[in-house]
Amino acid sequence: MEKKRIAYLDALKCLAILMVIDVHVRNLNGFRAYESLSAMMINAPFLPIFFFVSGFLAYKQSINIEGFWNSIRRKFVFLVIPALAFRIGMDLMNHNSLTGFITTGMRGYWFTIVLFECFLLYYLITLVVKNEKWRIGVLIALSLAGVAMLALDKDFGPAIFDLRRLTKYFQFFVLGTLAMKYRPKYESLMNNEIAKAVLIVGTFVTLFLTTYGFPPVVHHFLRDVALRYFATFAIVSFFVCHENYFQRETKLNSLIILIGQNSLAIYLIHYFFLPHFRPLPEWFNGLDMLTVHLFSMLYTVAITALCLLFVKFLSNSKFIKQYILGKK
Repeated sequence: MEKKRIAYLDALKCLAILMVIDVHVRNLNGFRAYESLSAMMINAPFLPIFFFVSGFLAYKQSINIEGFWNSIRRKFVFLVIPALAFRIGMDLMNHNSLTGFITTGMRGYWFTIVLFECFLLYYLITLVVKNEKWRIGVLIALSLAGVAMLALDKDFGPAIFDLRRLTKYFQFFVLGTLAMKYRPKYESLMNNEIAKAVLIVGTFVTLFLTTYGFPPVVHHFLRDVALRYFATFAIVSFFVCHENYFQRETKLNSLIILIGQNSLAIYLIHYFFLPHFRPLPEWFNGLDMLTVHLFSMLYTVAITALCLLFVKFLSNSKFIKQYILGKK
């Protein structure tokens, strides 16, 4: 894997974390993720993008037992410990039980736990299955099983592990590893005019189809599989095609890369700044969807700025930087 950072991947993470905050601002104030076509369009790709980029950067051709333990130890430090620290901090602030995460799960901080599980599962398969073709077959089989598990619309296993979400997003992590392994072919595909047209048209056709009264199984497939894949890779294709733009040294790019490189820390902190109108004011209830999006975008910008300030301040301590913010 290249040591040099890939600029468009940081830009993708920047977009994804902004979409995360935007979705959370709206969801926390009564606007559901699937309430409108525009909200659904934002909700579909933002988490798959994170898992895809993480898989891309996680790819290893092979790994030995020492490399396995070292990699898992580092991921535990950068993903699990910060999530636990912030989850417990949130419980302290709300006067909740400090052991609640064991029985009720990580709530908003489930993402880092599931991402750690993706790394763990991928590295374990890479360690055990030495034949690369067989390994790819196992990864693809698990991904297809994850798609099938979407039909089981309920949690299973211990709450803290959030296994249902693992089955939901591991497939995108796997696709990221395959994109890195076959990088020239992947980039050629993302630049292919026919592929780009199919991804864009597929996104909007699928989006409109979700408004029809299909049976629940068909509707969930369109929303949770087809739309996610089309929207995610339409966005990835756009960023790949504009890779040269993100490599330019401009102030805007510097800000984009800064947000992308701090996306995990921003994710951990942003929950403390989310607006929570209770009860909702009358003027807010009467807003049209365009105004709601504008409102949430303004809050997203403000929250991101506050998070960056706190990241800078907290990073003054190397211990807090590593064990609380998950930064190297």
